[in-house]
Amino acid sequence: METSGNLDGLVKRILEQAREEAAAVAERSAKAVDREVQRARQVSSGRKEAMESALRDASKRRIYSRRAEAEQERRRAAMNAREEAVESVFVEALRELKEIGDPSERRNLLEALIREGIRAVDGRSVRVRLNPTERKLLLGSDFPEEIDGVTVTIDEDCIDAAGGPIVSDDSGRVVFENTFEARLARMRESLRRLVVETLELDEKRERANG
Repeated sequence: METSGNLDGLVKRILEQAREEAAAVAERSAKAVDREVQRARQVSSGRKEAMESALRDASKRRIYSRRAEAEQERRRAAMNAREEAVESVFVEALRELKEIGDPSERRNLLEALIREGIRAVDGRSVRVRLNPTERKLLLGSDFPEEIDGVTVTIDEDCIDAAGGPIVSDDSGRVVFENTFEARLARMRESLRRLVVETLELDEKRERANG
């Protein structure tokens, strides 16, 4: 009986110990599962936040890109408008020069342009080429054969220009184009600045009045 009681007590102790160990294992397992679930939630939350952040960043980039595109388009439109304005001024100035119909006024203008060419070429004698109409005008008048001590020869070869001369030395190596087109081309940058200043002033006035 004593042996049997000792055996029963041993069995109880072993079973109790087993139950305690099983409970401890179960508790540890439950805690491990909880930790894994929490970690999974954190990862999921982090991924969600990262995704939301990425979406916000992408949205911001799209907004900035669209703003940059809109600003670039605005500047391009403004630049095109200015160039069109410059071209309009160029065309209008050329038209007015071509329409100088008074022979005396046109002759005086040509003489002044030839005088500029003489100074630019800086030779003892020069040759002057003109369009057919202006060549005929000068040859039909008392146009001087010498200007400022420089011999002037009206060339037989004509040029295709709205008006104004091409002046060169006798060798043809030094050439100064003083046609209407050449003069306006040299003035194009100053015309552009004038147009830009005028347009900017108009824009400021519109904003002030608006």
